[in-house]
Amino acid sequence: MAYSNPPEQRHDEFIKFVQRELQPGVDGDNNEVEFISPSKTSAWWKKRSENRLGDAINPQINARAATIEKGYLNIFSILAYISKTYLINHFTSNGFQDQQLPLLDTRRFGTDVALVRDMEDFVEHQWTFCPVVFFSHMPMDRRVLPCRQILPIKDEKRTTAKPNHAKSVIRIVTLHPECFDPTWSQSGTVVFKEYHTRERDTLRNAWINEYNAFVKIDCCDHIVQYLGSFEQDDRCFMVLEYASHGSLLDLFREGEPPSAPEERRYFLYGMMGLIKAIDKIQNLGSGTQRTGFAHRDIKPANILVFPGRNGLYSAGFKMKLADFDTATPELPIDEAEFSVQDNNGNRTYCKYNPPVVHCFANHLAGAPEASRIYTYQDKTIRKVPLSSDIWSLGCVFSEALIWVGGGRGALEQAARDRRNEIQTYYQIMVGGSYGECFHNAQIALNCVVQSQIAAVEALEGPTNLSGSVCTLVRVGMLVPHEQRYSPSSLWHDFKSKYDYLFPSPGRAYSAPTHSRPQHLSPGVSSPVSTRRSLRRDEPKFGQEFHQRTASNPGTERLTIGDSDRYQSNSDPTDTIQSPYYGATFNNGASIHRGSPVILNPGESPDSPRLDSCVDNALKLWTNDLETSQTIASNSPRIGTPLQDDRRQSSYKSPINNLWDTTRLHPHRDQYSQYGATTVKDAVTHRKIKAKKQKLDGYDSFCRRMGRRHFIFVIDDSDSMRGVKSEVVEVVEILVWLVKDIDISCPEIRFTSKPDKRHPSAFAGRFIPYTMDMLTSPLRHWLSGDEAEKECNMRYALNQIFSDSCLIDPKKPTSVLVFTNGIWEGGATDERGVEDCITNVLRKMREKGVSDTGFTFQFVSFGDDQDGLERMIYLDDAALFGGTRDNRVDIVDHKRHTDNVWSILTGAVSKKNDDSSHGTSTGRHTPC
Repeated sequence: MAYSNPPEQRHDEFIKFVQRELQPGVDGDNNEVEFISPSKTSAWWKKRSENRLGDAINPQINARAATIEKGYLNIFSILAYISKTYLINHFTSNGFQDQQLPLLDTRRFGTDVALVRDMEDFVEHQWTFCPVVFFSHMPMDRRVLPCRQILPIKDEKRTTAKPNHAKSVIRIVTLHPECFDPTWSQSGTVVFKEYHTRERDTLRNAWINEYNAFVKIDCCDHIVQYLGSFEQDDRCFMVLEYASHGSLLDLFREGEPPSAPEERRYFLYGMMGLIKAIDKIQNLGSGTQRTGFAHRDIKPANILVFPGRNGLYSAGFKMKLADFDTATPELPIDEAEFSVQDNNGNRTYCKYNPPVVHCFANHLAGAPEASRIYTYQDKTIRKVPLSSDIWSLGCVFSEALIWVGGGRGALEQAARDRRNEIQTYYQIMVGGSYGECFHNAQIALNCVVQSQIAAVEALEGPTNLSGSVCTLVRVGMLVPHEQRYSPSSLWHDFKSKYDYLFPSPGRAYSAPTHSRPQHLSPGVSSPVSTRRSLRRDEPKFGQEFHQRTASNPGTERLTIGDSDRYQSNSDPTDTIQSPYYGATFNNGASIHRGSPVILNPGESPDSPRLDSCVDNALKLWTNDLETSQTIASNSPRIGTPLQDDRRQSSYKSPINNLWDTTRLHPHRDQYSQYGATTVKDAVTHRKIKAKKQKLDGYDSFCRRMGRRHFIFVIDDSDSMRGVKSEVVEVVEILVWLVKDIDISCPEIRFTSKPDKRHPSAFAGRFIPYTMDMLTSPLRHWLSGDEAEKECNMRYALNQIFSDSCLIDPKKPTSVLVFTNGIWEGGATDERGVEDCITNVLRKMREKGVSDTGFTFQFVSFGDDQDGLERMIYLDDAALFGGTRDNRVDIVDHKRHTDNVWSILTGAVSKKNDDSSHGTSTGRHTPC
């Protein structure tokens, strides 16, 4: 068959139309080329009152006009432009439609020489008619584009943050309006983030990392919107939403800070929304398994600014987190919130320290636990907690507060202060490119806290909200990782204060309530020194900010009973005190306040200057009743050169609920050696996703107990059927609490199958068991229906301890038995269990195990009197082979509702064991 035909003159009008409508674009080699949008050619063919498509079909075409119009119109346009419309038969008969363009194989429809030549002509001209289009119904995820396919870029501006070390170039592009969907992008101005993969192929991993992060995130109002990704000519692109006001770093350098209180309100609300971004990436999993990842590169340059609806700092102002190319992979997260990862991202992949003041290099905001001060640490892998992102965000917030208070000049002064403090007291950090970081490898620098407090002091007008943010940064973010608040706790605290200061129209809002204390470990230096009781709240979400109208945004209250949860101040419009005398800020004004509460570098905690600050009265208000409670708390040192930690004073436990007067003086029986925390308290604490380190008494318990192995033995007999859910709840919370201090991992056994332990084998050091894995046998038992009629406790314990390896002088162990005491053998069976424990004592003596190296704790359920008496006998009267005058007691008994630390401590502490003496109903005597 011959395929050569004379030119079709009937298409001259269409060809002239195309040449008139050509628009500029860019191909894969960055060459400017011309194209026409398919929507324009489609509109030309479909012009009303004219049968243009029908007139263009010649007798050689075996396709109906309706068929061409529905699926082959762009292909027909290309053929008409090269005057070879007869080739449409090959496309229709092979089902190759417009959506499959571009055609890359010239032999797709056959190998005939003439046909191949015609297809080569088609391929050569097709690029003019099939530019890249961006539609919401055609998602583009890591699509590979041919080098010659045209990007419909109308206008472009390129920026590179650090030319000598950039991984990517930011191309701010405006697309031709016919080539994008308004539902995909309202303005058509987007960001093409182009990775330099052509020069460094290793950067492809960074591109894939960022893509994977966006896939897991899906969508979040406080994270930059992902619009697509593609690869062209060995260059990898991310398509992201455009921030017209650039990054927060751009705002710091070139913008004007919000000056009016109303502007500060919108700025701070938009800034604090970044906490939600962190909460999003740390809570990605569905079901029982929590998953997430760490960003590892939070800094002002990676935070985008979006203006409000009526000006920059107005309603709708928002900041969004961007740049996820150094993010860790999504992994299961255990309750310790550590991810198995190299900490390089926190310090950053680059040690570059530009000469520009306030460059805010990544490692400057890196958390203390991610520091690599010594050279050998560059080659080590360290487990880094996810809360490192909270530290980095706290550094950003600190900088933002300083900038709001004094502009760019204040930022430059703060950077100099950090540099001077490090050079003066921590010279070893200078050589490691940490010359301007925010910490001393352990805690926040003294000057960091001073600068942000002074910034708030320098503000004009009401500063309640600014002071609250300042305090939240100091006590919840720029602290050792064990003390950092979770993202949800940070947001709840801020939102509670915000809703109280700016109540919605027609809505009564009471003062924030407080549900649990925040504890500072006396063994760790803290940058927070307010000499006030630190309290934590978990208020419910109030009305969202976007639901308020600009016409009635609410008015800030100038006085509040608890204007700052952590401090009391006589000035109703101010909420914080300067921590030092004579602090100067950007405007040069000297700030003189009351009692200084932060030790300056080199100053002794015994300084007379601090004597007047040892005791502070915190006034607690409940409706019309004023209750005064004096809480003495010594100030922990901050930022002082490496001194003996023994000089630190311990932090005093605060009142748990500010508004409950009955909690001011709790009954003594609620307390153990480590505080008044019941099992129910711990369960509630965990349900709100709070860290176990924040639980009252946790740090003290861990320090005194040390590393220890825990075996949980569960009576799964028929008599326990009615308390199954209670047992599972108690065991699960205890496993959660001891998981991090267990020498291997907590071990669970059931009396029906005592020789089978769960888990069956211990995980490796760097792949610890998750809570989901550890507690799965509990859930299996809870949902099951099989049960032994009676519990043979003597047999179960004998089977378990027939393994002599369990009793090891190098492995202190606590055995917790969860039972109602209804055992096979009736009232005499306690002697069989007593004999079993006596045998354990004999093995302990043979192996040289101390009487605290292996202990039993019976945790009772139900109200069976015989069962309770049986366990009380084992606790208080059983001789275990000894005499009344020479009795070795390694057994304790507690009710499952008792103090959680008393349950876990058991007979390890004689004081705790002795506290069980009392009646058979379960005893609550002081510990």
